[in-house]
Amino acid sequence: MKLTLLQENLKKYVNLVSHFISNKTQLPILSNILIQTDKSKLTLSATNLENSITTTIAAKIEKEGEITVNGKVFNEIITNLSSGPIDLGVLKEQIILTSFNFKSKILGSNTSDFPKLPKNLGKKPIVFEKDEFIKSLSKVLFSVSLDESRPILTGVLFVLESGNLSLVATDGFRLSEIKLKNKITSDDFSLIIPKSILNEIVRIEEDGNIEMSYDKDNNQVLFKIEDILLSSRVIEGSFPDYKKIIPKTSENVINIDKFELEKAIKLSSVFARDAGNIIKLKIKDQNLKVTAESANAGSQETEIEIRTDSDTELAEVEIMFNFKFIEEVLKVIENDEVQIKITGQNTSAIFLDSKFPNFLHLIMPIKSQN
Repeated sequence: MKLTLLQENLKKYVNLVSHFISNKTQLPILSNILIQTDKSKLTLSATNLENSITTTIAAKIEKEGEITVNGKVFNEIITNLSSGPIDLGVLKEQIILTSFNFKSKILGSNTSDFPKLPKNLGKKPIVFEKDEFIKSLSKVLFSVSLDESRPILTGVLFVLESGNLSLVATDGFRLSEIKLKNKITSDDFSLIIPKSILNEIVRIEEDGNIEMSYDKDNNQVLFKIEDILLSSRVIEGSFPDYKKIIPKTSENVINIDKFELEKAIKLSSVFARDAGNIIKLKIKDQNLKVTAESANAGSQETEIEIRTDSDTELAEVEIMFNFKFIEEVLKVIENDEVQIKITGQNTSAIFLDSKFPNFLHLIMPIKSQN
């Protein structure tokens, strides 16, 4: 193998591919990046057996070939080289790197043990406009569970019904749902896709549309963004019937200034941190009181004016939440005003964003013993 390419191009994609390597000692090949040539392009691949990536880079190929190399070592060297042309060659399972005032030999290994990875997207992929898809993901990913003992909740549910795609995530304490605007022409499906691969899609800088397909035989989902092909296993099992826990009616529907609420939550968190992150929200006389108290630090109360869309008098309600859950949903609400639907002290609350009427976030309360 012998080729020349620009350091700035190689750096970008080696860094991306290195996110997919694994350091599992029982399978050393998974800590390597597969490097192959294909006519006028260099192909980089990596996998941890859960997810995989393959991408191509423009290069001047003088001699074809392939090799695998330790991803961490290769990434660190390429990242720290000066920008400009790099000559890359292979001699007896060693990569020879040469650039301005730099030369290195990096031990490589044979490609025969490297796992076989998908080479194409498959037939009839679903196409997403990238900006909408990434924005939709950002509104649900924070609700995915980190608890590996409940794997079914460590991914995002993609459910397509009658051309309408919904993304849903929950950790058992809160739930996010967003419905994509554009109709999709495809058979109905329901897939749970791991958070890890979706986080990688969010990081990719390419501007092209995102294509997605499902390989049922291998239980894999594939995504393509320009010259980048990603694959991931699909989480097996049945996602909870989330529609059952979304209240159909609400006793109180209030509108509140987002920035005032953010400030109130931030102030209450000073005391709530020492008290299990618990804060109280109390609706009374067209106002919302946000309170928190700590046996060690003291207490606080912030009062915020609220607005309603009807002449019906609001019912007095006091409800407790984990302040972190409210803090996180406010970060993804884009309107200056938040709508909150509350029924009672032991029922879930719904947070809505009028700029995105297709988005819903539900937070379970901390139940009162009274």
